[in-house]
Amino acid sequence: MSSSKQNFFILTTIDIMDCECNQGSRVRLIVGLIGGMILICVVVSFLTTRLMVNKSDWSQHDSEHGHKWLHQELNLSETEAALIDALEPAYREERAKLQGDFQKRILTLRDLIVGSDELTPEVRHAIHELHIVHGRLQELSINHYYEMMNALPADKQKRLKEIAVQALSTPE
Repeated sequence: MSSSKQNFFILTTIDIMDCECNQGSRVRLIVGLIGGMILICVVVSFLTTRLMVNKSDWSQHDSEHGHKWLHQELNLSETEAALIDALEPAYREERAKLQGDFQKRILTLRDLIVGSDELTPEVRHAIHELHIVHGRLQELSINHYYEMMNALPADKQKRLKEIAVQALSTPE
């Protein structure tokens, strides 16, 4: 191809690309690609959320709507629900205190770790204190589990046990 024909071809191609008639096509293509990417993100987020949220486990009992969740999981009658509800206030109060203490211990440990380049006796002590509070939280949850077991009929005890076993089998 001669040089003049080559230049004409390049200029014609550039003119076609710059033509306002193709501007709309390019914009539609870009918008379509962005829309497709957003759709893929939404679908992946939805599927991930469904997999995570639909898990039946004991830890949901302590979430914001966990008490209602447990009532549904156990299919509690009004009488059974009233017996379980009576146990909640003391449990929630003690749990809130222990969680507050747990958070304080975490902050203390964080400050010690940030301020030290080695594992000091103070860091070891802070770890030990954190474990003590964590153990108390676990013990409180287990005691609450047994309180609920004692308030439920055998068929509901069986279902509660299944939920608890599943939660203990799933590390957090």
